[in-house]
Amino acid sequence: MNDFFTTRQVQDILKVDRITVYRMLQDGRLKGVKIGQQWRFAQQEVERMVGMRLSVEDTAFESPDPNFPAHCVQTIQDLFAEVSQISALVVDMQGNPLTQISHPTRFCQLLLSSKIGKNLCQASWQSFARSSVSQDGANGSKFFICQAGLQYIGAPIFDKEEQVGLFLTGQLYWQPPDPQEEAGRIRRLASESGLPSAELQSAVREVPVIPVEQHARVESWPFTAARAIQSILYERLCFVERLQQIATLTQIS
Repeated sequence: MNDFFTTRQVQDILKVDRITVYRMLQDGRLKGVKIGQQWRFAQQEVERMVGMRLSVEDTAFESPDPNFPAHCVQTIQDLFAEVSQISALVVDMQGNPLTQISHPTRFCQLLLSSKIGKNLCQASWQSFARSSVSQDGANGSKFFICQAGLQYIGAPIFDKEEQVGLFLTGQLYWQPPDPQEEAGRIRRLASESGLPSAELQSAVREVPVIPVEQHARVESWPFTAARAIQSILYERLCFVERLQQIATLTQIS
């Protein structure tokens, strides 16, 4: 018979708060049973969640910019993903991740678990970053499709007048995909990455499809998040300038 964990124990194991545990229950990411007024979680189920969490951490990309306030931006991104239940990521203008992916789909976790899949994701992000700026330097595309066929929205992030990154939200479909086209993509991805086709096919069915009536609202969300990140960059710049002023004033000639 399986051992069962309490909600508090699951919080400690997964390093999340109680509200997140309940949200996982509601959206099906975590399965539990209610005994009286208390939730209990089978050891096997919690181990599955730990494995999913570790797979994301193991495939995480290291931020290439040591001066980027990744910790503060990660907090905003995590909150965005938790509220919207949509994946999010910030990349620089070369497509290099500046943060770790928040709320990744199981499908993308599988892809990132293979070296080839990780390279495909990296190539997609590089393409998104290039396409986000037009030839004359103005804002470019904001809708993107990755090499796995999933769709993204990208909001530019500016530091002063220069675009320094892209807030990506996606791993979704704007409309239900054509079954034959999707099946063909899965076979190709499975062949290229060495991942089980049946597992990829199962995972892709969990990719969210955004209803038409919600398109405009979902489209606006990453731009709001990008503005919040820009405010952090601005405050950081002001803080550094004040420190430099203090250092100049206190210099002993």
